[in-house]
Amino acid sequence: MSNNCQITFDQNEHGTYFTGQVVTGKVIVNFNKTKKLRGIKLQISGYACAQWRRKHGRALPTNQFRPGRKRFFMGREDYIASTTYLMGSEQGQTFNIDAGSYTYTFACPIPSHCPSSFEGIYGHIRYLAKVTFIRPGASNRTTNVGFTVLKLLDLNQENKLLREPASSEGMEYFCFMHTKPVHMKVTLQQQGYVPGQFMLIHADVRNNSSSDCKKLMIMIYLRATYTADTPALRTVSEKILLAKREGGPVLHNCQKSYTESLRIPATAPTCEHLSKVVRVSYEVRIVAVMNWLMANPKVVIPITIGNVPLATVGPAAPFGIAAVPRDLPCTSARAMELASGINNPSYELTEELEDYELPEDGDDEFEVEEDLVPELPPPTYEQAMFMTADIADTDANTVSEASRFTPRYPVFDVDTFQSPPPNPPQKKRRRRRRRDEQRPDKKQPAEARNREVEREPVESPIQI
Repeated sequence: MSNNCQITFDQNEHGTYFTGQVVTGKVIVNFNKTKKLRGIKLQISGYACAQWRRKHGRALPTNQFRPGRKRFFMGREDYIASTTYLMGSEQGQTFNIDAGSYTYTFACPIPSHCPSSFEGIYGHIRYLAKVTFIRPGASNRTTNVGFTVLKLLDLNQENKLLREPASSEGMEYFCFMHTKPVHMKVTLQQQGYVPGQFMLIHADVRNNSSSDCKKLMIMIYLRATYTADTPALRTVSEKILLAKREGGPVLHNCQKSYTESLRIPATAPTCEHLSKVVRVSYEVRIVAVMNWLMANPKVVIPITIGNVPLATVGPAAPFGIAAVPRDLPCTSARAMELASGINNPSYELTEELEDYELPEDGDDEFEVEEDLVPELPPPTYEQAMFMTADIADTDANTVSEASRFTPRYPVFDVDTFQSPPPNPPQKKRRRRRRRDEQRPDKKQPAEARNREVEREPVESPIQI
């Protein structure tokens, strides 16, 4: 029966919504023969859930929570709980429904406080549309369809430090400080990014030790923190590798600089305060891999991932105040307008400027135009492939087929429509010497070179 039930969303192919919008769609049920039911129920739910179990001091994911066990931990927080009976009720009388196709419409608003969708090992933030066929004397059948909810995170409205560069340093010693250390400094162009954007990372490695650095690993990690309150307050976290790049070695007593760019894949925005159960953050980790006798120097810089990119246009002037350049010539229309409003007896209107029309009130021809960047194309909603999960019901009293769900997130093409990052480290180019065509060949015999010199000059056909 579950194969004959379809849940579709209106004008939304991938089922992606922002908080504050209304989820609308249709439930299409097809019966090939008469069925005996007690009711058909539609549930739209949104919740954050974390559950795991402890075994030998390690956290292991689990899909079923067993209350009363000390080693099982669970935390849950609900955001949406909407239930609608399309036909009948839970405790209603049994009825027969004829064969045919039945279509039902639904609508459900998404509260503004909902966090963005996320799927992890120990928990998730999940939004579902679920249809349950209540059957008398048999297990209920369910059909689940997931949809993505995005909390708007505009980087321009967040902390102003997201525009500023970030820098951090790390240092490690070899053999308990018996030799000189390995110093590493990492610089990021900015601290706020969106999926699809390239991150420029510059690393300076100064290896003053007696050991070689094998390679430099540059990684972007997603860190998810889960909190459970049943039966006790516990916390567990996981790290998901999003992107990775490796640099060359750095020999001992040498110094090298590396500049790498990493593209941020489709992923959830930063969420550290909306949900008490699941928190999502990001960091850039740079590790210099040394030999087994020395600890690997590392640098960790936290970053913020949003879904509205930073604008490159400078702040606009206050309303009604025109920005006038400092080097404005005194014979300009603006200078004439200012002079006409001030009692200046030494000011005279010359014949050259007499026919010049002053700008009308409200017009300012010397207003500094902002260097506008071409508008970005609309983002594409791509799947976060590392978040695929099975959303089928785990209740023993229901029959639900396996249903896979992967949330989608907006991916922007920022770097194609914006200027390159300022002051990128440039590589030195070696100059190649160009051989002159008239330069004699060294391998040419000396007699042949002498013959060319002894040739008589040719007279020019142009008479002076």
